[in-house]
Amino acid sequence: MSHYFIENSNLLTNERELQLEIFGHSFRFLTNNGLFSCDKIDEASLTLLKNMPPIEGALLDLGCGYGVLGITLAKVNKVKLTQSDINSIALSYTIKNAKLNNVETHAIHSDAFTAIKDKFDVITLNPPIHAGKTVMYRMYEEAAEHLTPSGSLFIVIQKKHGAESTIKKLNELFSKCNVLHKKKGVFILQLSL
Repeated sequence: MSHYFIENSNLLTNERELQLEIFGHSFRFLTNNGLFSCDKIDEASLTLLKNMPPIEGALLDLGCGYGVLGITLAKVNKVKLTQSDINSIALSYTIKNAKLNNVETHAIHSDAFTAIKDKFDVITLNPPIHAGKTVMYRMYEEAAEHLTPSGSLFIVIQKKHGAESTIKKLNELFSKCNVLHKKKGVFILQLSL
């Protein structure tokens, strides 16, 4: 099985448009086979969006996929948006979707933070579970290094995907770990230094 973090242009055979009504706005997202949650907008990502407080400043949508988190948050908050993904095909869809929804973004092709030097007030992450804990934990560690002193990392994680071990790891990296939401096995976490 091919995973969404692996580029495979041979899978791009069925471009489609998904629609999202949230926060009083209508969004349109183009997607294609081979991208994460290509048939419908991911429920965990929607849960993250619905449980985040208002944000401002510099926002990094880490592992952005086709851009749902960052584009939605940029439309309803005062942020300067940066989006990154290891998959350049997903990133090309993020750029298309930002234009489609009249949102400005700075898109960076990056394996976690390898091509990112800036610090951010807010980082969002729906971690790539199938990439494994080593990759996920590296993303958490590097996110801690790329937050401003008053910044926050927001993560969605499911119990069945290791929420308890993730929380333990995050408590080693961050001084504050607030559980914003815990329902039906889905955790929304806000972490700060």
